[in-house]
Amino acid sequence: MGIPVARAVLSAAVLATASPALASSRDAIPVPATAVAVAAPDAVKPRVEVRLLIDATPAPGRVARVGALFRLDPGWHLYWRNPGESGLPTNVSWQVDGGEVGPLAWPAPEVFRDEQLGESSYGYSGQVLLASDLVRLGPPQGPRAVRVDADFLVCHDQCIPGKVSLSRDLDRALAGGASAELATRTHELFERFAARVPVPAAKGGVELAARALELGAKPGDPIRAQLTVRPCARAGDSADSECGVESAAFIPDQSALVALSDARSDAPSPATGAFTLALAGHSLGEPAAARLAGVLELRQSGGGVRFVELDLPLAGESGAVAPSGASDSPSFGYALLLALVGGLILNAMPCVLPVLALKVFALADLGRQSRQETTAHALGYFVGIEVTMLALASGVVALRAAGTYVGWGFQFQEPRFALAITLLLVGFALNLFGVFEIGSPTALASVGQDATGIGRSFFDGLLAVVLATPCSAPFLGTAVGFAFAGSAAAIVAIFAAIGLGLAAPVCLVALAPVTARYMPRSGAWMGKLRVGLGFALLASAIWTLWIFGRTAGADALAGALALCLALGLCAWLYGLFQLADRPGRGLVLAAGVAALALTALRPLWSAPPAAAALSHSPAAHAGWRPFDRGAIAAELSGGRPVFVDFTAAWCLTCAVNERAVIADARVQAELSRADFALFKADWTLRDDDIRRELAHFGRAGVPLYVVYHPDAPGAPRVLSELLTIESLLDALRAGESHGA
Repeated sequence: MGIPVARAVLSAAVLATASPALASSRDAIPVPATAVAVAAPDAVKPRVEVRLLIDATPAPGRVARVGALFRLDPGWHLYWRNPGESGLPTNVSWQVDGGEVGPLAWPAPEVFRDEQLGESSYGYSGQVLLASDLVRLGPPQGPRAVRVDADFLVCHDQCIPGKVSLSRDLDRALAGGASAELATRTHELFERFAARVPVPAAKGGVELAARALELGAKPGDPIRAQLTVRPCARAGDSADSECGVESAAFIPDQSALVALSDARSDAPSPATGAFTLALAGHSLGEPAAARLAGVLELRQSGGGVRFVELDLPLAGESGAVAPSGASDSPSFGYALLLALVGGLILNAMPCVLPVLALKVFALADLGRQSRQETTAHALGYFVGIEVTMLALASGVVALRAAGTYVGWGFQFQEPRFALAITLLLVGFALNLFGVFEIGSPTALASVGQDATGIGRSFFDGLLAVVLATPCSAPFLGTAVGFAFAGSAAAIVAIFAAIGLGLAAPVCLVALAPVTARYMPRSGAWMGKLRVGLGFALLASAIWTLWIFGRTAGADALAGALALCLALGLCAWLYGLFQLADRPGRGLVLAAGVAALALTALRPLWSAPPAAAALSHSPAAHAGWRPFDRGAIAAELSGGRPVFVDFTAAWCLTCAVNERAVIADARVQAELSRADFALFKADWTLRDDDIRRELAHFGRAGVPLYVVYHPDAPGAPRVLSELLTIESLLDALRAGESHGA
């Protein structure tokens, strides 16, 4: 069974004392009039009472203890040293005549969650004693007093600042002027709250290890970390029933420069009781200075509670942050190799095949070209790919610097980009149909001649990259995940390596002299092939138009179709004037028609993304549920296996896997037989929760397939981007063999 992470109140034991009686003085420990005050009045009455208490019981290293007891009306609370996302920290300052006071002992706080604002704050309700040890007291040289000044903020449906200054005679308190019964009550109160003060992990027999999974570059950037906890680190402790942890919670200290928004934990190890706590949030200062500091609450199966103080570096001793994903993430050199191989494999993906067909057409025409023209053709294609890849890398770096994190294929999450690519594909198809030509009119005399040269080849390379980015190939996911978790230089280098792999096959064939003898001779057949390739580009345009329709809605789709019609008219007009050797006039006329169409159709094609447009996604029927980390954890805790499909409408690889593998009758039968809970993480539109989950597995894009089994929820099985029926069935059945 997994360990549920406490998301609400930590201090249930202390809160049992919170009752309307706290607002009265019947059960209060009596103190002199100078040592008690009320504060934070609203329109009704003061909402907090503060008393200066002294525990005269000595102990090693201390003379006595002094404390400020805050007693709040029901429903009101004040704040811990880290108030969280709202509130102000409570400040308590001590002065002792002839004495020295140790640091304030902060009891473990509660978590207050504002569901409407989505904010968490940390503090105390009911009552809390903020105490310090009196560690040194010099010889008396007259009356000695102890004083405390406290500044605080108390909140309910409103927040009211409070300030008190209290004092009392120290010598009289230490001399035992109070009755034995009153001294016992005072000592027990100090001990009760002292039990809630976190102790260092080593002292509590707890072994901790922190690891950063994601650290941004500036304040406000996302932070993800893993905290591995071994609650029974001392030899022989694993047999102790008090070491079994039932629930765990973590509250960050202000010094950690981290604001947490989510925490999850896996199941404890049966042998050692160790478990991992996954933490997510954002930085409050420079991410490089972030630490995992705060309070860890461990509720034991025997009913006890332990509070552990921790302060661990997130970046490690060398300051280097591990890439997102597992600890065995690849080295930079290995990631470059994976990027190169992934780029090579992209050439075989359905996304890029239409452009490769264009290149086959161009290569067939190289047989009668000079060596210089052939080299220019290859160079243009290579430069087009690399310039486009570097432009994408620059976009990723710029967005990250602006505080926006993206993934592979991120541009297709903007519907207007899909529309622009549709128009580009339609325009290229019209060119292949002969409606107009890219180049001078004299190029019309020989079929295919305009297909050579650095200009046209540059745009072929650009188109290859645009159509390749929605695809994911083997090795590519790991390489891109490494890049997106690394520095700006790593992103640029990985993207450049992918471009090199994508361009390599065509460039090598074009530049190798031996290939010329195997090329077919050009002739009339090339005119027919050219028209056929135009239809291939139109097929790609249908795909990108479908993506636009899914994300923008039916009205926007109608506007996009009208724009395609207007583009055809513009191309035809330009082609007519081009034939008449007046391309300039044709260009002006076509531009005018295009501007008129864009203006008239703007209410349609510029419609914002429609959430309803995704309602026909597989996540909306057939047993699939939208991605929800909490729901996944609940299903695993209930003993049910989980299958998560990370997908997007613009991901052609995802669509092929879903229809050819996931929809297979054998797979569906196994999912039903084993009662899998099915979750669809649809990344068609931008979703930071899904992006962070992808980064958790070291990926920067879709597809991703993850299988969880309840007997090992902390060790999910991640499948290949190119899914097969056999590999998926093996992963679905793995839980049975593991359990056996």
